[in-house]
Amino acid sequence: MKSSLACLLFLLCVPVMAGSEDLPNISPTALASHIRFLSDDLLEGRETGSRGFEIAARYVAAQFAALGLQPAGDDGTYFQRIHFRGSRIVPPRCSVVLHDGKRDVTLELKKDFLLRPGFLNETDEVNAPLVFAGFGITAPELGYDDYASIRVNGKIVVAITGAPSTFANDQRAYYSGTQVKEEIAAAHGAIGVIFLRSNFDEARYSFEKSARQSDMVSMRYLDASGHPADALPQIKGVVSISKSGAKLLFVRAPMTPEQLLADAEKNVAHSFPLEVSATIRTVSAFNDAESENVVATLTGSNIARHNDYVVVSAHLDHLGNHGSGADAIYNGAYDNASGIAAMLEIARAFTALPQPPARSMLFAAFTGEEKGEQGSEYLAAHPPVPGGKIIANINMDMFLMLFPAKDLVALGGEHTSLGPIAREAAEKVGLAISPDPIPEEVRFIRSDQYSFVKEGVPAISLKTGSISADPAIDGDKVTKEWLRTIYHTPKDDMNQTFDWATGVKYAQTNFLIALMVANGTARPKWVAGDFFGGKFGK
Repeated sequence: MKSSLACLLFLLCVPVMAGSEDLPNISPTALASHIRFLSDDLLEGRETGSRGFEIAARYVAAQFAALGLQPAGDDGTYFQRIHFRGSRIVPPRCSVVLHDGKRDVTLELKKDFLLRPGFLNETDEVNAPLVFAGFGITAPELGYDDYASIRVNGKIVVAITGAPSTFANDQRAYYSGTQVKEEIAAAHGAIGVIFLRSNFDEARYSFEKSARQSDMVSMRYLDASGHPADALPQIKGVVSISKSGAKLLFVRAPMTPEQLLADAEKNVAHSFPLEVSATIRTVSAFNDAESENVVATLTGSNIARHNDYVVVSAHLDHLGNHGSGADAIYNGAYDNASGIAAMLEIARAFTALPQPPARSMLFAAFTGEEKGEQGSEYLAAHPPVPGGKIIANINMDMFLMLFPAKDLVALGGEHTSLGPIAREAAEKVGLAISPDPIPEEVRFIRSDQYSFVKEGVPAISLKTGSISADPAIDGDKVTKEWLRTIYHTPKDDMNQTFDWATGVKYAQTNFLIALMVANGTARPKWVAGDFFGGKFGK
């Protein structure tokens, strides 16, 4: 019996055979060319709002135009313009001072703490007692509450990053988000938050690495009233504390930070007052900025379904040009010129079909992902397709080609009907779908697909897995080493290994997922009883 995918391709007049004839023609040379251009030093790391990003945006728009895709941006262009408030701290005027009743201790910026800039006020100052709140989570549906034995009204909460590993992966992902933790703290009456990295998060992305990048400008998009997105007026200061800073915070506590972090790894969380207060002073310098999502459409061929849109997306921005030395440009070859390259070649494959799919396609290159998924959050909340409905998102972010991969990981696949579709598509390409080997990374909430989830839209994002077709290569070891040493550094350039055959298979799988969704009779649905579907699904 033919698979539903085979039947789908037959209906589209594409030959259905056992070999590669079933698959779209994805050119490895084209993938390489896109990545090489977008990660060139000329583009200076493509930071949101920069000249380099503008060059990249025009490159993507030119590719869309060459494919004959229709512009879906403002005023008949390919650009969905977004107004941002940029903010960075003014270090000489910022401080964190601890008070233990006997003396005042001034912490050292970049050594003991990092300070997030404000977005509502150029100057914020809060002076309040510190209360340790475990993971900083209140989850009534799980019968879990770090705040049950403490009162934090008018106080500063200290919380460990992440969430208990006893939580199911979806709850763990959701409650690991710092925005969610800040909202929970604010709901309990807190006026400031200090984050202490879990042992896992410190190993994954160290305080020192964050300190090296802490001078980068932060951004929030402005809504119609000029209010920065996600800004919480109740929270007057947000700090990340280092191990040295934590020792000073917990000087009077009944447990050391090392003990608390070790217990957290065992899913044992403690909550208690720290018997220390702090003054957090945040002075920020604002600047207005403008950037854009690059968006194009392919109108569906079925009159009854062409108002439904399937979004195929990737983020275009990276970290920019910072610091000094021989190489200060964060080129972002894998992160995320790779995703943009795949998206462009998938768009090319759609335009090469004998006829468009039943539903319409929206191809999107997002700005501001590195600023906290700002561009995708804006698009998901302000769809650039009037009268249309976004029914699914297939997002591509930083897929690695470090070795010949035999498997993919479908982030979000377990939450919706997109999961079985992804498995069928991967099998057609000759790849397996593996469980997420690092669920503690909570990658599902850490890229643009999550912006659609928060709007109730089923979404999925594929990553290359850890199984290498070359038995001499330990794929898991290679991936983790790359994340530790290359990710978010200037070394993410073209002087790396790229297995282009893996890139072709990755793009083909995403194309087939999008094609099946676009031609499917039913819209993608949330799995019954799913956590995200229950929280966000409409």
